[in-house]
Amino acid sequence: RHSPEPALSMIETEASVLSVEHGHAWVAPKPHSPCGQCDPVHGCRSLQLARMFALREPRFRVLDPLGVQPGDKVLIAVPEKSLLHSATLLYLLPVLALMLGAGLASPWGEPAAVAGGVSALLIAFGLVRLMGRRLAGDVRFQPHIARRVDVTVSMEFVRTCRSRS
Repeated sequence: RHSPEPALSMIETEASVLSVEHGHAWVAPKPHSPCGQCDPVHGCRSLQLARMFALREPRFRVLDPLGVQPGDKVLIAVPEKSLLHSATLLYLLPVLALMLGAGLASPWGEPAAVAGGVSALLIAFGLVRLMGRRLAGDVRFQPHIARRVDVTVSMEFVRTCRSRS
């Protein structure tokens, strides 16, 4: 296992520590508030959609290299590069496989193209699952607590839309 590497670009969000385990913490991200750059009353439309489909309050298990305590306010960070790799793996690979499978089988007619596309898509899903299991143990792809946040400082960020930075 590796320790989280410092990256040039990190995706960060504030969170509250709910509980701690050996080397990990369960956190709840700080809810975003309207920032004034979107609809002044309702905030971001995408945030409204996310809240509408949320079944419960989000809780995440993150690496805890600092030894935080329940109730601490922290900054959670994920290397942007790892999110890009994950998005490519989850979205691009299956779509490319579908198109490649359908394209290779298309000379034998439409039913063969459909079967080839679906078969390649299923194989891609299997590969995504295998690669995801392998990467799940790699801390470079896991969110971690970057630092504790001073409560007086964190209140200054309520008016800042983090989705636009």
